[in-house]
Amino acid sequence: MENAPSLRNVKSQNAVLEALHQVNHATASEILDWLKVTQKNMKVSLTSVYRALNHLVATSQVKPLNFNDGQVRYELNTHAMHHHHMICTKCNLIQVLDLCPFDDIADKVKDTFSIQYHNFELFGLCGNCK
Repeated sequence: MENAPSLRNVKSQNAVLEALHQVNHATASEILDWLKVTQKNMKVSLTSVYRALNHLVATSQVKPLNFNDGQVRYELNTHAMHHHHMICTKCNLIQVLDLCPFDDIADKVKDTFSIQYHNFELFGLCGNCK
């Protein structure tokens, strides 16, 4: 039987969720930096941020993103804000792409497969860099 989460773990998870509401496409280190500035009375470490992120990913509240920059980034996994990304390979600008090319696929497999999340990123040059 799985242990119930401790109060400290729940506080860390809630703090990480709050950070992700404020910091888009954040790395664990960026989340920690935000928490240190905004939650001065909360003791938080990079380990506790990763622990919270692992739980939030496992429960589909947060999704990991790979923008090919050597770091895992995270964002909230909400259906109301479903989107994908266009990443400039020169200046690292991240733009949101509001359409989803997987909507038809998800509809076709809904009876046989429960999709928790998916990733689709476009890499190229933004308008300023091209």
